Amino acid sequence: MSTLGTALTTWEDFLQLPEVEGIHHELHDGEVVAVPPPKPIHVLIQHLLAQWLTMAAEGKGSAAQEFSYRPSANLQFWYADVAYLPNTDWEAMRSQEYPVYAPPLIIEVLSPSNQAAKIQRQRIAAFSAGTQEFWVVDPDSQTAEVSVPGSSSAVYGMDDTVRVSILPGAGFPVRKLFQP
Repeated sequence: MSTLGTALTTWEDFLQLPEVEGIHHELHDGEVVAVPPPKPIHVLIQHLLAQWLTMAAEGKGSAAQEFSYRPSANLQFWYADVAYLPNTDWEAMRSQEYPVYAPPLIIEVLSPSNQAAKIQRQRIAAFSAGTQEFWVVDPDSQTAEVSVPGSSSAVYGMDDTVRVSILPGAGFPVRKLFQP
């Protein structure tokens, strides 16, 4: 991940950036950041989580990988590795404009371009915009850290099950992400 400039970039200026194949641009507090493509293990973990969340929602919503969102009207634009949205939120996406919105559940997977400082910044932006649950999956330690606003984070290991607060009754076994 690299910062492309030092001057603050407005939302309008951000929309004028040229598209670069294989690179996502994000806007972090007015800084344009280029995010390289994820590695295969990152993509696999994203896929497993999105698939499981969609099944656990039982038709009430679904998850997406590399979901772009705009948590504030200016200076912010992020990609969630995985985001879960209820059906009503998906219906609201029928627009050519980028709504000011943050998904109820965001999951980030640690990687060389997705380290703790960036994720903490993203968690704050997401919670400020209404995200209710934020996970950080660490492939190296084989853990999932789960945060909800107003509470301490909890870290779940291989033998644990994450209770998904926005999907009552759903529990995700961390082992599913790391078993061969």
